[in-house]
Amino acid sequence: MRKSILGLLVAICFLTAGCAAFVAGAAVGGAGVVWHKGRLQDTLSASVPRVHSAVKASLRSLGIKIEEDKGDSLTAHVKAKLADGKPVWIDLRSEAPATTRLTIRVGTFGDKDFSQRILDSIKRHL
Repeated sequence: MRKSILGLLVAICFLTAGCAAFVAGAAVGGAGVVWHKGRLQDTLSASVPRVHSAVKASLRSLGIKIEEDKGDSLTAHVKAKLADGKPVWIDLRSEAPATTRLTIRVGTFGDKDFSQRILDSIKRHL
């Protein structure tokens, strides 16, 4: 009985330590690129205005027509349309003065490959 309880406590310690390290890592460095519910998300080391400029330059370089563009120093929203009529939504939100949370959605249900292509282009323009 004691061995079972000791084993359970050791397992809980390892699981808890791993979770704590994961949460601390995510809080400090971001969780990286995440695909969730049709949206590609990433945290970039740049201010919202800087990322917003890179988003617009990226869409222009990819030949994607911008239909709506709103932004301030803390948030931004860009709506665009692909040549085939698919909508593109890009949202920016400040996480810190030089850290921006970027969310990209292409089409109604999401297009991971095209979203990644847009993200790569935005990073090149930063």
